[in-house]
Amino acid sequence: MAVELDAMAVATPAAAALVAEMARGGWAALREALARFLRRDGKPTVERQLVLLDAAEQTLAEAAEEDRDEARGRLEQRLVLQLAAYLDRYPDMGEELEALLPVCQDGPPPSGTPALAAYNNINSQVLQAGGDLDAGSGGINYGVPPRKPKA
Repeated sequence: MAVELDAMAVATPAAAALVAEMARGGWAALREALARFLRRDGKPTVERQLVLLDAAEQTLAEAAEEDRDEARGRLEQRLVLQLAAYLDRYPDMGEELEALLPVCQDGPPPSGTPALAAYNNINSQVLQAGGDLDAGSGGINYGVPPRKPKA
């Protein structure tokens, strides 16, 4: 039973990270890494899984805005089950899955790493920078008074 719980504990955040990458358009970059991860099931099975995941990513990309959250939820549930089943068969692959998807690892970000939390930002822009920003002479003004020109 502990192995199942461990598999689910690893599979759940990994599935969320995979779906997030698909939604962001990063599936192509992650596809080959996932294929290497699934290698133990053999090439025909891996190819079939990738075809299904490609189709799911395409469905997610083509989903209407109002249906996108529901599509993401269904895909995430499916991936949790797939990844947990794989980890059940190959429990030693848990660490490899976590390494494949660093966003699903727990713990605070390393010191000096920029962090971003944006809430209720519908129809707005979020800007994150790891250093100084220079907007030139125009400046960046979102809800703050504009800068006074220097004399």
